[in-house]
Formats: sequence, C-alpha cells, structure tokens
Amino acid sequence: MQRFPVSVLVACLVATSAFADPKLGSNEPLTADVMKAELFGVRMAGVVVQTGERWSECVEPGGRTLYEIGDYISEGVMEVTEGGQACFTYPGTGTSCFRGQRAPRGYMFYAIGGGGTFHATKVERGVKKCIASDLIG
Repeated sequence: MQRFPVSVLVACLVATSAFADPKLGSNEPLTADVMKAELFGVRMAGVVVQTGERWSECVEPGGRTLYEIGDYISEGVMEVTEGGQACFTYPGTGTSCFRGQRAPRGYMFYAIGGGGTFHATKVERGVKKCIASDLIG
C-alpha cells in the first residue's frame, strides 16, 4: 500500500475550505448587498497603502460616520450605491467613493477616480454609536 503524502492532503483541505467559504481570499469586489450588510455598524482601522498613514472610521447602523486620519477628525455620512460603491461625504472634503474587496485581514478600499487605497486591518462589528474617543486618538 502506498502512502498518500500528508502535504497533498493538507493542500486539498485548505483549497476545499477556501472554496466553501466565499469570504476567504475572494478577489471579487464587494456587492452593494454585501457592503450594506457588513459596513454599517462597524469600527474599522488600518493604513493608507501608499503612505502607511493610520486611519480609523466608525459607521453607525444609520450611516453616520466619524473619520480620523492624522490630526483630522470629521463627522459625515456613508451611503452604498446600487453599483456597489461605498460613498463617504464629509463637510470639508466632499464625497469620495470606494470599491471594497475582502483582504486576508479585513478589507481593501480602492478610491474611484484616483486617490488612496485604504487597508482596513481591524474591523469591530456590532457598533451602535460612534464616539470620537473610540477612534485612534
């Protein structure tokens, strides 16, 4: 009887589990429905890929947001378009829209029409109220 290499068995199990759960390693953009289900009622933190600058964003279930990057903190609103874009509107900077994608740790958000790429490396769900003191500080 031949021995089946353990490494082949492990590789098959890993590949099967990745296909069984579409949330793992998917390179597909998040749909509008997925964004609505996953991006409201969250607190996210991460880095701007191009600069390494830390940022934090809290989104209440109703769409009110608090955003912090560097010394800048602003209150705004997030909406998800039918086309699957998360659009953030802030008084000082206007509206910026992003396509989202799952990443091994959190999400990647790619600016529509140019701008930064935001990697959310920490995601806390179940947030009801956004408070400035809960951001990076």
